[in-house]
Amino acid sequence: MSKIAAYHTDSLEYPPSHRNVYHDHDNCPAGKQIKQWHRKPGQDGRPRCDDCKKLG
Repeated sequence: MSKIAAYHTDSLEYPPSHRNVYHDHDNCPAGKQIKQWHRKPGQDGRPRCDDCKKLG
């Protein structure tokens, strides 16, 4: 488990709880559900995911 480069998604395939935040932890439950081809690099001005915060 470790921090990784921040990513987010705009895909409507995911609920707002996954879409409206960015992820930066390789073991984030919400982030792991986002398929690689739906991931966009960076934070895009979004807040950090609560799960990622808990993971460190």
